[in-house]
Amino acid sequence: MRSRTAISAISASLAALVLALGALLLAACGGDDSGTAVNADTDPQEVLDAALGGGGDPIKSGVLDLEFNLDSKSSDLGSISASLKGPFSSNGDGDLPDVDFDVTAGADVGGPTLSFQGGIVLTEDGLWINYDDQAYQLDDQAFAQVKDSYAKSSQLQDDEEDSSSFSQFGVDPQTWLTDVSNEGTVDIDGTETVHVTGKGDIAKIVSDLDSVAQKSGQGTQLDPAQLKQLKDSVGNSVVDVYANTDDGTLRELDVTLDVANGGGNGDSTVKLSIGIADPNSDQEIDEPADAQPLSDLLGQFPGAADSLGGLAPSSGTGTGTGTGGGGDSSAYYQCVQQAPTPEAVGECAKYLK
Repeated sequence: MRSRTAISAISASLAALVLALGALLLAACGGDDSGTAVNADTDPQEVLDAALGGGGDPIKSGVLDLEFNLDSKSSDLGSISASLKGPFSSNGDGDLPDVDFDVTAGADVGGPTLSFQGGIVLTEDGLWINYDDQAYQLDDQAFAQVKDSYAKSSQLQDDEEDSSSFSQFGVDPQTWLTDVSNEGTVDIDGTETVHVTGKGDIAKIVSDLDSVAQKSGQGTQLDPAQLKQLKDSVGNSVVDVYANTDDGTLRELDVTLDVANGGGNGDSTVKLSIGIADPNSDQEIDEPADAQPLSDLLGQFPGAADSLGGLAPSSGTGTGTGTGGGGDSSAYYQCVQQAPTPEAVGECAKYLK
């Protein structure tokens, strides 16, 4: 159906936005150390320039809060929700950050209600997945590949002339809003922010997020007909940006879209919220105790190892020496090492399929 296709495409695009902004915040991006103070009287475009243009103090630590919700008035579409919340702390350029994220997801689409609760812990020494009150650790060889790939990607981003991490993904969020207005100051978790709101340019938003999906290896380009379908399906669209009054840095970005279900069957509301609390505060992130091999967890879910490709560890139950994934890990690793651009790094994902 037209409506289901449009909603699925928008949902996938917003999921790509989560990846892009998560990478932006965890990479401790920023421009000079001075920042730009903003207030209720600042021109709204100047607030957007400060919050989304790559300037301001680098964000090296804090508490990340990502939420995605789809709520439909149509019984056959139902609702979907997902969230990722928790502390992070940068370890410097080229090094993986420390993170301790709680991950939740749920879906009620007419059949059995689905839900997931888990977590991910990352430090300089390892990566753990928490599920059902048990931690599972990625093996050392696979983790070394993760570290090397991250360092390679970070170096390529540092080599870009434009310091904005958004631009490195082919994204310019400042162009997502039209008819912008400064709505005054709002307190977010104890931080005074300036709230700028505007009508969302859905064609520009989806086009940018499509670029993110391609460069991160998460999708293929939408054709003009698909972009037009998305634009025609979206009714009301609002983008809200909240910037710290002290230095103009981004504290929260919300996107709300009303998508027509078609056939007079109501609308679906898609909401994405991306925020960061306690910026540049000390965060204590501990490695889980009594962890089991990640292969033990993957063995509980048929096909899970294939989805991780070359990073999936061996289950240890057979006589083979493969990685347990569905792709060629050596080819992927070599591709990443030789990739000259961030786009090329994303294309290396083909070796994991």
